[in-house]
Amino acid sequence: MSSPTVTDLIREVGEDNTSGAAELARKGAEVLVLLANQTAAPDAPQFLSELLTTGKALIQAQPSMAPLFNLVNAVLSSLETMQDADQARRAVKAAAQAFVAELNGRVERIALEALSLLSDGSTVLTHSRSSTVLRALLLAKERGRPFSVVCTESRPMYEGREVARELAQAGIETTLVVDSAVGHFVGQANTVMVGADSVSTRGLVNKMGTYGLALAAKARRVPFYALCGTEKFLPPDYPYLEIERKDPREVWEHAPEGITVLNYYFDVTPLAYVSGLVTERGILLRPQVEEMLRQPRVHELLL
Repeated sequence: MSSPTVTDLIREVGEDNTSGAAELARKGAEVLVLLANQTAAPDAPQFLSELLTTGKALIQAQPSMAPLFNLVNAVLSSLETMQDADQARRAVKAAAQAFVAELNGRVERIALEALSLLSDGSTVLTHSRSSTVLRALLLAKERGRPFSVVCTESRPMYEGREVARELAQAGIETTLVVDSAVGHFVGQANTVMVGADSVSTRGLVNKMGTYGLALAAKARRVPFYALCGTEKFLPPDYPYLEIERKDPREVWEHAPEGITVLNYYFDVTPLAYVSGLVTERGILLRPQVEEMLRQPRVHELLL
């Protein structure tokens, strides 16, 4: 078989409809490393041009996934003092690999921070599949903490079933419910834990249904936490954010003529409905999050 091209890998990122934002960032780093290895650019400006084209294509493949943007942003920033193509290629590989290494470390730190939210005998409700939430729950089990989890199916791709399977295999008491049942079951939970694909001044972008879950949690006075590293934070001037419309056949494969089937993977939950963000820097409340969201710098080439 021939080796994959940069275009092939970007297409795979765009077509990936089950991986979380952190997992997609790791795939994005592979794209940039492959570009650095395969480019025939004779000088740094030509390589920068190729990198910018590739980086924008990567961001636009999954525009709701903040880590992809922050990965490209960090890699571009690493080139500002590079004078030749070889130096630039090495810088790109180092920056992409460092970004992924930092991601891996953050997941463990966030999982440790989340332990304080899990009291003995508590019930956690989670929606969709977050590798960070999954790690936090598995770590709590490893530490001997008794608790149970309610997972939603997370239509239309049903990634919640895989989460439920992984939790059950780890010996965690697990219940699976349909998405529309969260209003009923959230009242039986002590805490809601979800992941995030991005966080901006607009709110928390996560799997469709998160906003409704946050509203239900608020009504039932159940704490609602998002577990996410600060690589999910987007600056106010982020130009790519959109809630993409997906293939309607995933919802209803053979819908009768005359029916419009809408399939959106993500919604936006206002930060007012989020009790706190569990990050590698600790549990952040809304004022702290809003202050941090004003700080990120966007590389001028991405504006």
